[in-house]
Amino acid sequence: MLRGWKRIGCGFQLLLISLLLIGTYTAWWWIDSARTCDTQDEYNLRGICLMRVQERAEQGDNAAQWTYGAYLETEGKQQESRAWHLQAMHGARVGLAFRGEMIGYCDRIPGFEARTVEAVMLRVAQNSPDAHLRLLHLYTTPPSRCSAFDLDKAGAQIPLLTQCAHFGIADYLEQAASAHHRVPPATRAAIRSNMALCEKELAGQGPPDTTAQEFMPVRREDVDALSRRLAALEP
Repeated sequence: MLRGWKRIGCGFQLLLISLLLIGTYTAWWWIDSARTCDTQDEYNLRGICLMRVQERAEQGDNAAQWTYGAYLETEGKQQESRAWHLQAMHGARVGLAFRGEMIGYCDRIPGFEARTVEAVMLRVAQNSPDAHLRLLHLYTTPPSRCSAFDLDKAGAQIPLLTQCAHFGIADYLEQAASAHHRVPPATRAAIRSNMALCEKELAGQGPPDTTAQEFMPVRREDVDALSRRLAALEP
């Protein structure tokens, strides 16, 4: 075997060694892509994990559609990305299916016009009350970014919230102050009720993972700041 190896020549030997190294690295890359699937996100999807996400997206999995669309965007494939995100938005059935792209794309990307985004959220909220949190976020997004901005509609969402919404309510109060918009007594009462939910969350009674939540867990300083801002509204 050694004599045969010597007879094939240095050039062919180097070729075989190179092919062996490439094959070994390729096998390791695929194995590693499967092993690290739990730690991959749309910014570093690869290998088997990417194939699984694409397959789930094609089968109608909403979360996979958002993820695969985000991956395609990082690859510079904007048209395909938007198509997947539109499909994910219109296929939403629960509040948890709503993603930041819906508001981030509002009035900027065809298909994500404010009236369309609002209509989808309102449809889902009928059977998934946690979607009212996303509606609150939509209605308090500054009008320069999304024409769905409406403080009256935002205030109407607060009594319907099923989870602590300290950031969303703080945005509502900030926008109301900037616009010199009166916060009705009923809305103030609803804010106090929501703060009670925040207190429960601080005590470890947070909502389930299947419920739409704010982007950061509630902190004591956030609730205290909201309480002071609410007290400043009192006549």
